[in-house]
Amino acid sequence: MNTHHNIMRRFLTVLFTSAITIAIATSAFVWSKESLANNRIKLPDIGNTSNIIISGELEKKLGKAFLRSIRRSIPLSSDQEINDYAQQLGDKVTKFSEQPDRPFNFFVVRDYRINAFAGPDANIGLNTGLILAAESESELASVVAHEIAHVTQQHLQRAIETASQMSLPSAAATLAAVVLGVAVPGIGPAAILAVQAGQVQQQINFTRSHEAEADRVGVQNLADAGFDPRSMPIFFGRLQTATTQYGQKIPEILLTHPAPASRISDTAARAEKYPYKQVEDSQDFRLIRMKIRVSKQQQTSNNELIQALTDESKQGIPAIKDAARYGLALALMKDRQFEKARGILTTLRKQNPNQLHYLTALALNEYRDNKPKRSLALFHQAKQQFPQSRAVNLLYAEVLLHNGKPQQALTYLNDDLQRYEPTPNVFDLLSIAYGQVDNPVRGFQYRAEYFFSLGLTKDAIIQLEQALRAADNNFYLSSQIENRIQQFRAELNAPRLL
Repeated sequence: MNTHHNIMRRFLTVLFTSAITIAIATSAFVWSKESLANNRIKLPDIGNTSNIIISGELEKKLGKAFLRSIRRSIPLSSDQEINDYAQQLGDKVTKFSEQPDRPFNFFVVRDYRINAFAGPDANIGLNTGLILAAESESELASVVAHEIAHVTQQHLQRAIETASQMSLPSAAATLAAVVLGVAVPGIGPAAILAVQAGQVQQQINFTRSHEAEADRVGVQNLADAGFDPRSMPIFFGRLQTATTQYGQKIPEILLTHPAPASRISDTAARAEKYPYKQVEDSQDFRLIRMKIRVSKQQQTSNNELIQALTDESKQGIPAIKDAARYGLALALMKDRQFEKARGILTTLRKQNPNQLHYLTALALNEYRDNKPKRSLALFHQAKQQFPQSRAVNLLYAEVLLHNGKPQQALTYLNDDLQRYEPTPNVFDLLSIAYGQVDNPVRGFQYRAEYFFSLGLTKDAIIQLEQALRAADNNFYLSSQIENRIQQFRAELNAPRLL
């Protein structure tokens, strides 16, 4: 790689990654609307470009393309319970941000490095490694708050402006490559050479200002949301200490956003201004961490995990013991010890009838133990008890499909389409369902949307061409399909966004 390319990559990395640090958590005060207004810190305006640079409509377009590039490049979690938790935690903090009514999209990346990032149109990704590394929910919330602040303070606007001079696929791929630090298909030399190396130092200083502002805003928002603002400097300091004292590999989040002692001390001083109150972790936080921990474990060492969780289930307060027992049941399911898992989950469910995760785990245990009637009955009960749960909706639909009940599954899948932004998993299930009800045109159409959502636009066009042939002489359907093909081709051939 030549010197010029190295300089350009350094610049792009600085330009687009103002979204990956650890922020601060929150205080334990219960604030009224009046106290929020009176106590909100007056923050300086440091280069806020607002919507002068790029329109909201264009950012939405780039945000969707950014997500497609992310999905094409790295594995995202398809576990809806994990993604639901990330969204719920993010919503809790967002509600106290400068843009409480703005829709944010939080998702989880299956990567055990400690990292997080924000992209255009309020898309925020959290690595599974970050969730595992957080020893409290406040620590995890501190990262979320920092990323939210980057969005609400519009720190990404200049990066988006630069990217918008490219074609949509190249702009999205460039943004994705830089925030992830990996090679992403779709980035050509023109994208790299579109910026000038002489701007590097100026942009570095700009980014440092953003980080400081995101810290200040993050501490404030976390305190308002009811988390412990002291958790951020504790978490950040622990990562740094582990790296320097024990020679561990430097966490990704410290590589992209170094934490000088002055920054840690500054955030600690800000946190101390809030009255101390112990903040209890939610049981959902404990269970989601346990689920990720079990899924990370390799099958060859599953026996060791089962023994470790057996020991942990006998220690600590009841909620911590229950989380360990839940993890033990999941590990037993992986080991196909369904009867033992059933006993643990049945007991947990009786003791905690309002805990969703125990019920869905039991339903999945029955499904994997080839007991479809029991599984469907439990999912039906879960649907009745937790009607707002997206995870229950999609799990139920998937099990219905696997048991030859596509029409019922379509009821829940189409409901999901009405209520949420669709994910690749939803398009995949819809394609299967319409195939099972002998509607090949819809099957091909949703298979096309599945490929498109993964950034595979050419493959999506091939699926639509098959749909067009299957539509035969249906004028309305054929026109609809042809229009979508034109949209996909236009995106591939667009010279640039602006």
